[in-house]
Amino acid sequence: MIRQRYLRFNGHAMSYTWKRLGTPLDMTKTLQDNGVEDDAAELRSLGLAGNSYLPTIHLYFNDDLTVA
Repeated sequence: MIRQRYLRFNGHAMSYTWKRLGTPLDMTKTLQDNGVEDDAAELRSLGLAGNSYLPTIHLYFNDDLTVA
């Protein structure tokens, strides 16, 4: 699900390993199902609105020679 949504922005999305806090994401699940929570409402209640505190997902390129 995650990777399919990203494919429209990067045709080589299948060539990456996606990780959150060092753990690979299960690409058949949503971000929330992978433990990447949307904390926007809680952050706003604490006066920390905006895009300053977004969860980070690292993409590691796998040199698998895919062609998009």
